[in-house]
Amino acid sequence: MSDGPAAGGQRLLRVYNPAVAALPSWRTLVALGAVFYLCAAGWFFVLAPWSRFWGVVVVPKVPLLLIPWLDSPAVRGALSGFGALHFLAAFTWLTAAARKA
Repeated sequence: MSDGPAAGGQRLLRVYNPAVAALPSWRTLVALGAVFYLCAAGWFFVLAPWSRFWGVVVVPKVPLLLIPWLDSPAVRGALSGFGALHFLAAFTWLTAAARKA
């Protein structure tokens, strides 16, 4: 499977099937899927608590004792911070994948 010695005494390896070798590995696909999920969840947690969706869909469906709590800016800010953590996690996944590539 080698082409013999090259310049400098190194051996060159020939790829058996270049079309298959060019496909991304499962690890790469799982990493990209995780990054996509983390970005989507991040956008949801950053934007949803401050949108009309939050007041129309989410808050009315919770028990009455939780409505003032979920409507408070502090909880909305905490959920937005949780979304920012999702973006940070996605960034670390991408930088780790870039280092391995």
